[in-house]
Amino acid sequence: MRQSPSPSPSPALSSPPPSTLPYTPKVSFDTFENPVASMFSFTLSAKSSGYRRTRSTRVFLCAASPDETGNEALDWALDSLVQDGDEFVVCRGVDEDELAAKDHDILRDEARKLMQRVQDKASDLPDRKLSLILEYVPGRITDTLDRLIALYRPDSVVVGTRGRKAWQNIGKGPMGSVSRYVLIHSPVPIIVVRPERKVKKAVQKRKADPKRGIHFD
Repeated sequence: MRQSPSPSPSPALSSPPPSTLPYTPKVSFDTFENPVASMFSFTLSAKSSGYRRTRSTRVFLCAASPDETGNEALDWALDSLVQDGDEFVVCRGVDEDELAAKDHDILRDEARKLMQRVQDKASDLPDRKLSLILEYVPGRITDTLDRLIALYRPDSVVVGTRGRKAWQNIGKGPMGSVSRYVLIHSPVPIIVVRPERKVKKAVQKRKADPKRGIHFD
């Protein structure tokens, strides 16, 4: 009796090879459960396939608060500052009360979501190879920035600001914002990013000023 050939097995679904993935993520450091550590945090890192650190590699540190100013600073840095071969370190501060009240697995999940957002934004330019690091650190953000500046030695630090007051009040009274603090204390150059909507509003206001110069036309 003639037997019919056995059917060929269906090809198994498999993950794409690592070389096709835009970024390879990993957990670099996790000390959320050890508050006595000198710097307890949750650190995530990811690198583009083929990324190589060289002597021309620049390092940028961005203070990315969860509000509009932090999002604007993060987006601007990835759109206009970071280039092929650079390392981009994102700092997100966590309030100590939030750390005590919230399940740490939830905080880790929030950190992973932020890291995914950074990777997605960085992938807008697929030919740009980057090293991405996220530092999710509880405590005062100004203390955290001091530590991260000492640790990573960035070429510059990117921060957001709500408006012009951060510039107008430098050196006057107690510190009232992260941008003011780093402008005064940072040993490296600071880039202050204003929210785009406020920049447009300021431009429109100046254009409507009858006393403006002709260079505003």
